[in-house]
Amino acid sequence: MKLNCIYVDSSPVERIHFIQLLKHFPEISLQAEFSDAVRAKEYLKYNSVDFAIVAAELPVYDGFEFVNQLKDNIEIILLTKKPADGIKSYEMGFMDCLLKPVTMDRFKNTVQRLLYKIECQNIIRDRKESLIHFKCNFKTEKLQVNTIRWIEAMGDYVKIVTKNKNYMVLSTMKSFLSKLPENQFVRIHKSYIANLQKVIHFTSKNVNIDGEILPLSRKQKKGFKNTYLNHQ
Repeated sequence: MKLNCIYVDSSPVERIHFIQLLKHFPEISLQAEFSDAVRAKEYLKYNSVDFAIVAAELPVYDGFEFVNQLKDNIEIILLTKKPADGIKSYEMGFMDCLLKPVTMDRFKNTVQRLLYKIECQNIIRDRKESLIHFKCNFKTEKLQVNTIRWIEAMGDYVKIVTKNKNYMVLSTMKSFLSKLPENQFVRIHKSYIANLQKVIHFTSKNVNIDGEILPLSRKQKKGFKNTYLNHQ
């Protein structure tokens, strides 16, 4: 995993020291460095990073004020010469607070914790994104989208077909398709939406999904083929 960051510190000497330390951590990519919080804040308006390394002592406004003004929620590593800043850092939810000058071993420990935390956050986010919620028989159902084989139009309803169970949902095909991950589910016919991960093969007229043969219309053939080939 590669993490992008910015570094904000008003001391040129301490910036040189810390940037040399960062070179020992290939998993970190320093995107930009700043001597004040004003320019760092402006940079973050147009660029995204995973975390920021921020000195507590900064001109105009200090590191704590800088973090309070950030709109995006990113991890913060505070650098300070005051041990008492560690308490405030904890209260504000910073990833870590490091006393200057920062040692290699101390920063290595921080990086390992940071990598673990962001990896866990990514796993949780991916799991949430892979779930779909819908109402079926007056109950709210929760389903992993990867278990869906295809969706079939049934009048005012759509039928969600999985290996173990089918669900009848009051919805249009267009509306239900908008809830599904883009480029994983594609319309193959006016009455069918296919999960590309379940496609075994296709012909000019049919699509084989998990051994079941579904129709492929002429109108949807080009879009399906292009999406399927790019999905591989």
